[in-house]
Amino acid sequence: MYKLNHILIIDDDQINNLFSQIILEDADVSNLVSTCHSVPEALDFLRSAETDSETIFPDMILLDISMPSLDGFDFLDRYYALGYNERHRTFISMFTSSEEQEHVNRVEQYDVVVGFINKPLSLPTLHAILALQASNRTENNFE
Repeated sequence: MYKLNHILIIDDDQINNLFSQIILEDADVSNLVSTCHSVPEALDFLRSAETDSETIFPDMILLDISMPSLDGFDFLDRYYALGYNERHRTFISMFTSSEEQEHVNRVEQYDVVVGFINKPLSLPTLHAILALQASNRTENNFE
């Protein structure tokens, strides 16, 4: 399995962020793991990553669905409106506490989303998401 350059976690739950970051670092699947606690913070981070040569735009984003004010779907709408989906080869997996059919149906309109992660992140789930991402990268000639 190839190693990612950068994974970004977007979740308002600091404990989940810390736990996910530990899992990701222990699994050694990425050179860098960053966290943001809100959609506005994440959008500022991505804007900076595009303009600052010091910051690597994420290969993968782990995105919480349920956040106060703006949620994961608000993030996806803005991500697409800003054209990040066209300029970057980033894949997104959605953090969820429950698998609501409405979320599954809604996510189908976003081709950058490669599945759901039940909280908390586990090694088997991480490896499954990375395998999905690798498969999507190959299918879409992103190698």
